[in-house]
Amino acid sequence: MKSNLLIMAAVALFTAIVLLGGIIVGAMVLNKNDNTNSTPGNSQAVSLDAAPPAAPETISIPGYAQLVMKAGELMQDVELYNPAGNPCYFIISIILPDGTEVYKSGPINAGQKTDVIKLSQPLEAGTYKDAVLKYSTFSSTNDEPMNGANTKFTLEVVE
Repeated sequence: MKSNLLIMAAVALFTAIVLLGGIIVGAMVLNKNDNTNSTPGNSQAVSLDAAPPAAPETISIPGYAQLVMKAGELMQDVELYNPAGNPCYFIISIILPDGTEVYKSGPINAGQKTDVIKLSQPLEAGTYKDAVLKYSTFSSTNDEPMNGANTKFTLEVVE
């Protein structure tokens, strides 16, 4: 009888430990899901000794279907920009379909844009299909080259 009582006590203790462990693990999983599925505007507490958030892993590259410029002029009203939040600065080149580079910018930091650009040569009126905007990207923190991009667009040069 005494041994049955000890066995029942041991089983009850084991069951209580398993249940308590399940409750703790379940609470941790629910808490983790609440933090990872938070909606914008909800604040999350971060430990002061936690590592800072990692830098963005991607670079936003703007796309243009068409740019319009004036024939025979070096100065052009063209807006090229680097989206805010990018971890890099851009150097943007405009390359004609025959491979001629007609423009190369200086550094354009994230959140900045050009309003007027100066071409290396005046362009003749016409449609230049498959012109290229070449984006060379460099880290804002250490000037190291990052991934770049070449995007095709139609350059419309009008009288």
